Amino acid sequence: MIRFVPLLALVALAGCFPDKLDPTACKSVSFTTSVNGDTVTTSTGLKYVDGTIGAGPVVGWCQNISIHYEAYLSNGTQFDESRSSGVPLVFAPGVGSLIDGMEQGVIGMRGGSTRRLIIPPQLGFGSTDRKDENGTVIVPANSTVIFDVEIIQVQTPVP
Repeated sequence: MIRFVPLLALVALAGCFPDKLDPTACKSVSFTTSVNGDTVTTSTGLKYVDGTIGAGPVVGWCQNISIHYEAYLSNGTQFDESRSSGVPLVFAPGVGSLIDGMEQGVIGMRGGSTRRLIIPPQLGFGSTDRKDENGTVIVPANSTVIFDVEIIQVQTPVP
């Protein structure tokens, strides 16, 4: 299995939540949605399909969360995951540590929920090939990528 090193490098934060976020480092994105069947499309171009709806707290901008995910190219080729290591990915949507589609796609989910994110190139990895440590292309330029996400934990905001 191929691992996408630049994205997994962010797992270094896993297992701990910072006590406070720098509020100046956080941005939120406003978007509207439309629904066609089970698929929701946002005005930014992100598409998603909800799976299990959890009962935990709702994910908001700049709120620390931990997730498990699996990532695929649109042809079904898996290029990354967090499940096999058992170590969740920890981040705060809006801080800019992940691709925009991932950060936007978890907003509004509840702890324990699952969602499939269909991320267009402009919200994903863009017009540059993403390569592994050996120089092999993992995500070709201009690729739509798919992330299956599960919210493991949502940290309640620190006042």
